[in-house]
Amino acid sequence: DLDQFISLKQTVVDLTPETHPSRPSYLGNLGVSLRLRFECLGKPDDLEKAVSFLERAVKTIPNGHLNQSTWIENLGCILQLRFERFDNIADLDNAIYHLQAAVDLTPKGHPDILSQQNNLAGALIARFHRRGSLADLDQAIAISLIKSAVDVTPEAHFDKPSRLGTLGSTLRLRFEHLGDIADLNQGISSLETAVNLAPPDHPDVPLELNNLANALQLRFERSNDAADLNQAILRLQTAVDHTPDGHPNKPVLLLNLGRILHIRFKHFSNSTDLKDAISAFSTASNSPNGSPIIRFKTARWWAHLVGVDDESSLEGFRCAINLLPQIAWRGLTPADQYALLIQTGDIIRDAVSAAIQANKYETAVEWTEQGRSIVWQNLLSLRSPLDDLYTVDSELTARFQRLSEELESSRSRFGRTDETDTTPMAEAARRSSRLATQWESVLDEIRKVPNFDSFLQAKRFKYLVPAAFEGPVVLLNVQKSQCDALILLPDDSKDPKVTVARVPLTRFSQEMAQNLNKLLLSSGVRSRDVRQSNRVLERTSKRDNLKEILSSLWIHVVKPVINAIGYQAHPIELPRVWWCPTGPLAFLPLHAAGLYDAQVVGENISDYVVSSYAPTLSAILNRSRSKINEDFQILTVAQPNTPYAKPLPGTEKEVKKLADLASGLRIESLVRDQATVDRVLQSMKKSNWIHLACHGQQDFSDPMRSGFLLHDGLLQLSKLTENPLTNADFAFLSACQTATGDAKVAEESAHLAAGMLFSGCQGVIATMWWINDEEAPKVAEEVYKHILKDGKPNRMEAAYALHMAVQHLRTSGADFLSWVPFIHLGR
Repeated sequence: DLDQFISLKQTVVDLTPETHPSRPSYLGNLGVSLRLRFECLGKPDDLEKAVSFLERAVKTIPNGHLNQSTWIENLGCILQLRFERFDNIADLDNAIYHLQAAVDLTPKGHPDILSQQNNLAGALIARFHRRGSLADLDQAIAISLIKSAVDVTPEAHFDKPSRLGTLGSTLRLRFEHLGDIADLNQGISSLETAVNLAPPDHPDVPLELNNLANALQLRFERSNDAADLNQAILRLQTAVDHTPDGHPNKPVLLLNLGRILHIRFKHFSNSTDLKDAISAFSTASNSPNGSPIIRFKTARWWAHLVGVDDESSLEGFRCAINLLPQIAWRGLTPADQYALLIQTGDIIRDAVSAAIQANKYETAVEWTEQGRSIVWQNLLSLRSPLDDLYTVDSELTARFQRLSEELESSRSRFGRTDETDTTPMAEAARRSSRLATQWESVLDEIRKVPNFDSFLQAKRFKYLVPAAFEGPVVLLNVQKSQCDALILLPDDSKDPKVTVARVPLTRFSQEMAQNLNKLLLSSGVRSRDVRQSNRVLERTSKRDNLKEILSSLWIHVVKPVINAIGYQAHPIELPRVWWCPTGPLAFLPLHAAGLYDAQVVGENISDYVVSSYAPTLSAILNRSRSKINEDFQILTVAQPNTPYAKPLPGTEKEVKKLADLASGLRIESLVRDQATVDRVLQSMKKSNWIHLACHGQQDFSDPMRSGFLLHDGLLQLSKLTENPLTNADFAFLSACQTATGDAKVAEESAHLAAGMLFSGCQGVIATMWWINDEEAPKVAEEVYKHILKDGKPNRMEAAYALHMAVQHLRTSGADFLSWVPFIHLGR
């Protein structure tokens, strides 16, 4: 019936002229109906359409119209609902903006003002939960002391329970931050009255029961009165029982039920409570609807409560990992995706550790891949080759390709959206959200095509093993209870067979990795200082700290892996190894591990292997060998005197030496004021090799704002992701902090070097921290001497070339801090 009702309303809208005075109301009614269907079925497409129709209603209704504030209020409510589904804070800011506008447009004493104030208060509470702003809480309290509103609302009024519920929840929040037990008691009293007044079929009853249970649990923690805890569980169980399966709110009710059951288990040790808690979490995790972050939390609870000794914990971890792409939804900006991924914590490393303990090594490899560089994988999924699909269904392919291109271009603004609905940034965010929903709908269609059921799904192990065909790939998992290396080891056959070997790192721990990072940070090498002078490099304490770090990495991590592979020191030809570290190991210089105070031969990693890094296995899959033709071009950029930055006099000599070595090849050189953001970006898109000698900058508040300092501004990572480097084969980033990354999202490779790799480069030379302006040109010269030998470009030798360049610098007596930062990524 609802479907037919919506269809009829859609027909009315379609038949009504744009200028008809009733059209805004028809649009608004259709939006409200779609919202109702979303609340019943949880389909994101209904939510997006509801937002769209209500936005059109608000945009077209004349100022001063009798229903203007009503449709503005409805738009605010639907935006808050979308925030609850996707956790995009811009939606909540926008909701509050509209709800406040509705209140401002409504005269005091108007019958709608109380519900509008109540809705605004609820949205402010939600923002307080998200941001912890006391200003929002205070405003919510002021509105909700709606004591006035509650007092003047008749007992039998339909909205009385929701107004009491808002008051109760707000008082509970104030107790949490100010600690006055009177607030909590008054909040519980308001919530109990709300529940008692509401008829059983009132739509707010389950959520009010949920809020009451949370308040009772808080009082139990203060009073230790078991009656409060028992009552909280009883109330939540009633809420769950009265909420249909598949309802979007059911997972959050089950999350809280499981959580409070676990609290009772911890206090009273009744195994039935633990069993029931696990059941609640597993049921919520497998729910088809509801907020992805809520279902993720339930899956994480499920996995951790079962324990690693029980293989059913793997199912909990699998659910959690499969939800990560929904949390970092493609409709969000990368900045918002990173912010949400921070909430997922160490789940990937915990899951991989559990899989390893269960001897499921292939699963561990798959999960390591699935849980890393999710933002990059989202971007790359919009550029997927579609040749096979085209031969089966050209029309479907064309739709998918068009939506992919539109979605990618719609995200040209990577900052967070504004709270108003009038800014271009906010409009871009809304358009991106709509396109993402349509894109996923078409993706579902593709997966129903025979033989395309796994299209853009996480890669299975058999599709990942080619990453190790040219040499071992070492996945390093750091977790609080154990640390392991998983080595993807190819045999010597023409078509290599790859096996997975586990090396328990029994003498290493997560705490040790964190302490090594602290030692590195205390040395100042990962600071935002620019390329340093030798005066700074001569500080003995920094060298000693670095030697301690490199020694510990060698003894506890790298040497056990080398021994397990069976490599010997100083072979005739050094083999390649790719390192894929996780967690705190991702920021440590594994490629330089060794005992540099020792005189014993063979006690440094460079005596055994040539090292590269791989942010993911996919990043080194399907990497074609470079092809040199008459269009081959090298781009060189030098910024010796960037405005508002310290001079880098060595950069100009650096690119001039490169030009001498590449004589006979086409070179575009952009120096000083020639190196503008737009010109460099355009040249990068048509160049095969890219050499950037300038300042680099890592933005820790928003990784996508990291970039290269050029003559007229910052070439941001976000700009690089918008412009695929389809011709790029190799990049040398002779700049500071180009592979620094962000510890808050350690698994995301959120740095410039990864950006170049994912944008199209096959291999990248970059820096883990600052580099010396006097030594950097020497490294670059030695690298290019090797990869431009006899005037023939050979990017495939870049890792070996960097290895030899660093060795040359070491033997010349250069300081540790001048050569350790250089790394190679990719093929």
